[in-house]
Amino acid sequence: MISLPLMINDVILKVTINFKDLEVKKDRLDSGAKDVKESDIIIGKTHLKAYEDTKKPITDPKAITDFIRRNVNYGSENANYIEVNTKRYKDRDFYDTYIVPAPSYKPNEVNDYIYGTLVNNIRLSSPDKIKKTNISLASIGFDELFNGEFYNKIANIKNNNPNQLYIRNSLMNAGCEKQLEILDFLNTLNYENSKNNDVLLTDELDTVNAFFNDSNKINNFLTNYKNTAINNSDSYMYLATLNTLVNGKNLNWPVLSEEQQNILIKKLNSNSRAA
Repeated sequence: MISLPLMINDVILKVTINFKDLEVKKDRLDSGAKDVKESDIIIGKTHLKAYEDTKKPITDPKAITDFIRRNVNYGSENANYIEVNTKRYKDRDFYDTYIVPAPSYKPNEVNDYIYGTLVNNIRLSSPDKIKKTNISLASIGFDELFNGEFYNKIANIKNNNPNQLYIRNSLMNAGCEKQLEILDFLNTLNYENSKNNDVLLTDELDTVNAFFNDSNKINNFLTNYKNTAINNSDSYMYLATLNTLVNGKNLNWPVLSEEQQNILIKKLNSNSRAA
């Protein structure tokens, strides 16, 4: 899974991203299949472990996606899905197997990083708990594609003709194919609300951060976390604008639940009284 910190109206929250409608086969031990092991990726008759150096396992998200893409037979009936094994259970030689969609046949650096991270987090986790990785969209090249120049392009295209099909075709002709690929891929994924303890006011984070020296590791972590949330929110707004223009609707990303909104209201009231 992926955690995407976002700052929205001075509230920092985490959006959890994962593959949609995952099928999980519990307690697997395929001893009859050669080289199929824990933390393996199975693409037809090909297994990642057969190509890995045991002293230098493959963990780079883009390398994982590239390996899968090179070994998927996109012309076959079974090209839509691959199998990804978790680590073994602590007390047994069994693992879980996730059935996940194959990557697009066409490379896209942002999509490949996100896809490879989701696959990696499955294969490098225990069956009981799939880990989450915080991602900065800017650090994986998102901000190079979704920026003011791109926004001006879609604004000009919309002014010429607000028809959604016209906008998509015009963006393709204007060299914005990668941005559309990213939007289409992200719309295939599943998004979940933050847990209550992942939602906080920026004032709370700043108050905690003020207790630590500038050189302190906690200070650096909190500062980077806040900056990531701000940058991710900028990327989110560009993506949301594109989705509205191309698909005629808002992004299907979660908003704060009623309970979380009430918690934030109480915090705001408490901060007001303290002031």
